[in-house]
Amino acid sequence: MTILWVGLGLLAAFGTLCFFLTRQLTGRLRTIVSGIAVEGRCVRRYSSEGSEGNTYWHHVHGFTTLEGQYIEFEEDALLLAQGDAVTVRYRPDNPARTATVMGRGGSWSPLFGSLFGILISGGFTLLGVLFVFLSFDQ
Repeated sequence: MTILWVGLGLLAAFGTLCFFLTRQLTGRLRTIVSGIAVEGRCVRRYSSEGSEGNTYWHHVHGFTTLEGQYIEFEEDALLLAQGDAVTVRYRPDNPARTATVMGRGGSWSPLFGSLFGILISGGFTLLGVLFVFLSFDQ
């Protein structure tokens, strides 16, 4: 009976995480395929320190929409320095929420980060499915 609850817990936690990460990635991919591409810049790069003493780099990108609205958004992208030009893609229905530097002319590192998260959370979700399946076999 305990294995059932462990499996359900894994399914609930990691299944939800995997769902949201997959939804976020598909939204970004939709923006890459059908979004508007404009030139942007990495306007700020700053660091923060994690609880283990690790340094994490954050990147803030800025761009101007075709309608003339200036927008800044944060998206981590490896190997970008402050002032670097990037291609920003966004969907005109909501540029502030859909903007991404992922893709050609930008950076591919957000894609790899998303895929890594989906892979790990998906693996634990499958482990939860296995535990639930094994609990009914007993």
